[in-house]
Amino acid sequence: MLQRSRELELDRRSKMEHFKRDDQSDSDLKDQATAEAKYDRAYPGPILLAAIRAHRPDAATSAIKASVEAPRVADDKDESAYWLRRARLAAIEGQQQDALGYYQLALHTRQKPPSYERGKLTDDLADEAHALWKERGGSEIAWAAWSAPATPANAANADDARWEKPTKTLPTFELADLSGKTWSAKSLNGKVVLINLWATWCGPCNAELPQLQKLYERAKGRSDLQILTFNIDADLGLVEPFMKEKGYTFPVVPAYSYVVNLLDGYAIPQNWVLSPKGEWEWTQVGYGSDDAWVKDMLAKLDAVKAGG
Repeated sequence: MLQRSRELELDRRSKMEHFKRDDQSDSDLKDQATAEAKYDRAYPGPILLAAIRAHRPDAATSAIKASVEAPRVADDKDESAYWLRRARLAAIEGQQQDALGYYQLALHTRQKPPSYERGKLTDDLADEAHALWKERGGSEIAWAAWSAPATPANAANADDARWEKPTKTLPTFELADLSGKTWSAKSLNGKVVLINLWATWCGPCNAELPQLQKLYERAKGRSDLQILTFNIDADLGLVEPFMKEKGYTFPVVPAYSYVVNLLDGYAIPQNWVLSPKGEWEWTQVGYGSDDAWVKDMLAKLDAVKAGG
């Protein structure tokens, strides 16, 4: 694999030289320079991965090392890939603690969820980090906590540290759920609304959803409350079987584009609380495995209803 990575690099370089022409415009030259710079940043990644698998630390040449350790440039929009390259280099050089730190940054800054291939979740980044975690003797419980989405530091207060005030206005929406029912922000006016953000592949979400189902069962008879969920799975075909397998009955609205565009990315699970006037009052990020989750959430919703 290491030899193949080097062959691909040589082939790529050869093609890039081949397509250079004397008649290129300044704009063409600028676009080509941008493409080459982007490739120069990206190409060490596969080589470093191959070196890890082949146990060949000598593959981290001085040129690759210099490229990987260079500061991230302003037009590099893939921050996760940058930290992944740093993680791989650190792992090759035997700096496992540094590597784990970089892997965590790569996990926390990625903008797209893992993908499904032939019905199976594929998460190469998490698998790569998990392998090093296990190699270092880390437990599965600690791994779940370490790899979970980061919780923002600007919490609402010390007593309720996982809640924060939103900094944005919730855009209007009109979205259909899995059953075909359309939900809109306007139709929910007059009710306190809890919107839960989740995905089938999200570990903390899977821990929280049983509590959400209990809350839904307790609240579904109330005309003043509405429990709704926004799912951000890329493969919607997996969501309905997941719901049936788990026995969940709460409404599920496919909302990947809506959520990502609103948040410029995402961290899940999240809970959004809307007032009866449709105002976005609170956001809760992460799940703390609290046995009193249902009771505390109902108290939060009732407080918002009362104007608190």
